[in-house]
Amino acid sequence: MSILSFFRKSAPSAPFAGDDAARMKLYRKLRFQSFIAGTVGYSLYYVCRTSLNVVKKPILESGALDATQLGIIGSALLFAYAIGKFVNGFLSDHSNIKRFMAAGLCVSAVANLLVGVLGFAGGAGLAGNMTLFVAFAVMWGVNGWAQSMGAPPAIIALSRWYPLSKRGTYYGFFSAPATTSANSCRSSSSGPSSASSAGNGASSARRWRACWA
Repeated sequence: MSILSFFRKSAPSAPFAGDDAARMKLYRKLRFQSFIAGTVGYSLYYVCRTSLNVVKKPILESGALDATQLGIIGSALLFAYAIGKFVNGFLSDHSNIKRFMAAGLCVSAVANLLVGVLGFAGGAGLAGNMTLFVAFAVMWGVNGWAQSMGAPPAIIALSRWYPLSKRGTYYGFFSAPATTSANSCRSSSSGPSSASSAGNGASSARRWRACWA
């Protein structure tokens, strides 16, 4: 199976053979499943997007990277995300949105995992500072591109299943868990676990590398 055929829109379902009541019951069931899948999936996207915020302080304390390098790494995600939103918004209109959104989340998760592996490699002396910095920037740019594959399919699903009179309400429910995930990640970056590592470089190093793994 080629990549194009994998992401191609699926064929329309066969006409429903039941009565109107059964059809409406099935419609509501599928609509709810779509809403839950999109909401949970997009919340997980945010966890993978903001993970760097949690470990910035331990990374600086361990000396693995400096503040300038971390700023460039963060910018790599933002630029890739901005360009990707434009491109992937168009592609998602012509793709199987279930597979499109799931693929982006998988790539984002793998990028986070590889960053953790790279951190352990650097801690073991297998990668120098510049190698670690370039590899981090590349993987975080890949993460930014993958992150841009989350919102367009989710918004398309909402627009397909909900009428204009309800779309804003359900969008509020849809976006609330994702925002909560982002805020939780941001607050944990300055929480007790990070503060307790102050002055302990070895502990900080172990903490931020294990965070991604």
